Amino acid sequence: MKNTQGSSSATVWLVLLAVIVFLGLFRFLILGGVVIIALALLGLLVWLSTGFIRSQLRAAQEIGVPDTGADPPPVVDRRTGQRAVEDARATGASNMRTAWISWHLRSLPPQDGNRDPRLLAGTLAVVPQADWNADRLRQHGRALWSLRTSARVHHLLEQVDACLDRTVAMISDRTDDEFDTSLGQVNDQYLYHPDRQVRTAYLEGGALGVEAIMDAVTAARAQAREDAATRAAAESLAQQRNAALRALRETYAPTENRDAHAAWDEQARKIEE
Repeated sequence: MKNTQGSSSATVWLVLLAVIVFLGLFRFLILGGVVIIALALLGLLVWLSTGFIRSQLRAAQEIGVPDTGADPPPVVDRRTGQRAVEDARATGASNMRTAWISWHLRSLPPQDGNRDPRLLAGTLAVVPQADWNADRLRQHGRALWSLRTSARVHHLLEQVDACLDRTVAMISDRTDDEFDTSLGQVNDQYLYHPDRQVRTAYLEGGALGVEAIMDAVTAARAQAREDAATRAAAESLAQQRNAALRALRETYAPTENRDAHAAWDEQARKIEE
């Protein structure tokens, strides 16, 4: 009986020991699997990072730019440089045109943005005439210049500048004052800029400004020829109409079968023949 109880106790202890060993091994296997998976993911991440760095180094070597670990700044610098070149070109053209206007107007009044819009509309409605002298044209040009800020607010700057260019071009044709283009490029900020591309762009802008001046003078002369032709045509038509009315007054009183309009048509036909 004692042997049977001892054997049972030994069996129980063996079973307990086996369960403890199995649980320990199972926990070890679970923890080990997690560690292995974590190490595998870490290795994969390191491999991907290494491949990305190599590709960046290869791209930097191909374009000849030393890799500094920060790609965005060079892109921003290039954009900033391009913007500086464009600004220099636009400033060169604007400086040349402004110098040309100032030279022929002899003085530039301040630009007031608080002008009455009716003054702007009234000034734009004035058309310089061929019989205006240089002083009257200068007065009109100064009025246009003083309204540029107000015109920009009301989206009429292009119209004001077009009228201003035409007025100044008419002055240049009526006077012997020769504009010196060197006066149009005196901006030291761009003329002596450390970047050679910016300096070159500023000079190119001055050339564009001269071309714009020549276009304005050519357009003003063409407009003057059209205005002269229109005036000649209007005068010719006025002479014909006056002659028709004069002939109508010299005719006898209309009869029953002939009214004033018929007499008008008959006299006009005779004049045309």
